[in-house]
Amino acid sequence: MRHIKEFQILDINAIHNGLEIYHLMNNAGSRLAKHILDHFSDCTSFIFVCGKGNNAGDGYVAASKLHDNNLDVIVINVEDEIKSIPQKALELYKGRIESFNFLSTLSSYNTLLIDCLLGSGIKGEPKKPYGEVIDKINNFKNILSVDVPSGFMKNKAVIPTQTITFHDTKFGMSESNSGDIFVVDIGISEFIDQSCGPGELCLFPDFNPNNRKGENGKVAIVGGGVYSGAPSLAGIGAYRTGVDLVHLFVPASSFDQVSKFAPELMVHKLESEYITEDVVEVLEKHNFDSIVIGPGMGKMDESLSATSNIISSFDNLVIDADSINTYNFSRKNILMTPHLGELTRLDINSSEEDLISFSKKHGVTLLLKGKIDFMTDGDSLKRNYTGHPRMAVGGTGDLLAGICGGLMARGLSPFEAARLGSYVMGLAGQQCYEENGPGFLPSDLGIFISKIFVNK
Repeated sequence: MRHIKEFQILDINAIHNGLEIYHLMNNAGSRLAKHILDHFSDCTSFIFVCGKGNNAGDGYVAASKLHDNNLDVIVINVEDEIKSIPQKALELYKGRIESFNFLSTLSSYNTLLIDCLLGSGIKGEPKKPYGEVIDKINNFKNILSVDVPSGFMKNKAVIPTQTITFHDTKFGMSESNSGDIFVVDIGISEFIDQSCGPGELCLFPDFNPNNRKGENGKVAIVGGGVYSGAPSLAGIGAYRTGVDLVHLFVPASSFDQVSKFAPELMVHKLESEYITEDVVEVLEKHNFDSIVIGPGMGKMDESLSATSNIISSFDNLVIDADSINTYNFSRKNILMTPHLGELTRLDINSSEEDLISFSKKHGVTLLLKGKIDFMTDGDSLKRNYTGHPRMAVGGTGDLLAGICGGLMARGLSPFEAARLGSYVMGLAGQQCYEENGPGFLPSDLGIFISKIFVNK
């Protein structure tokens, strides 16, 4: 079961990988027609109630196939203007077409009403005339909804006998709101399903024009002491996601360098030469939306103990670089971002089975960085193929950790942040290479990251 927005993402990624929406529509309509013939052979007439979107196209394809089988088929169009792709399917239908007022003249006896009115993309309650049409549909005894019942999860919705849904069930579906649910395959491969793509950009949150400073996210970066550039790059990565405030907490040994890196970074000097448990008390004085731990921190026992205490005290965490280890994660919102060499600290190898098992056992999300990034939350998995070999330069991992922390501060789950962060970071690397050449630096990537987000 997946959230509806995941299917919008999947459609975009399917197109990006060469699948045509019309091809998927034809597959869906064919499966719909077969389902009707298999499950409603006792019905003598078949009424397709269609809106103007892709759900209507699924209905037109099925209506054509039933009409070709010499069945009594009527298509009822609620809209005069149909979108271009479903219009292509409508042009192949040679049967009877009526307006939605015709619904009032029909008897529900031995009739199957096929609900192809509204898909999953509507915002708010169904508007006129859709609310009236939904009421008329609900007067029928046999109702089959296509993909989702029209008005799904709204106050006014079709209550079907059955729902035939595509690829996977949608979050919130139940027998009470969808009837008997049938899931059918329409030809989206596992490779496409598990690949990051431009659809991931749908995860990037819009700005609320009513928000004040700080309400778009506040991020803490805890690191430095051994390497001073790392926390600075992580902070820039966080800012590039659109958060309002980024605070860096670094040991005294890194303070002078980090504080001069960028004026936007708010740098706090810790009274130690490396990260210790004292940082927890300092963090508690603020109210951060996410915390990134580890960039440039080093592997001292006191620093790892500080990480453990941060995990105990806070939520919405990115554990990166030297802080990567096995802790009592307490089933919190945690993203770990290891590269291949850091997996030994987790006592696992790079096999998908090991990564998924670790994630499920500990309740954390993993983002394994490499030529192909691998992400899992223990239930789902994704791979990202964007990137450039130059991104092996030191510092890109710190930038990515900051990006993920920023996205989590803006409301994304660890798995969503990993997917979007990995995809955008890789794409930025490709674009930065094309414009700046083979010697680009991690600090050059920031502006490309912002441009990708703005063009979503």
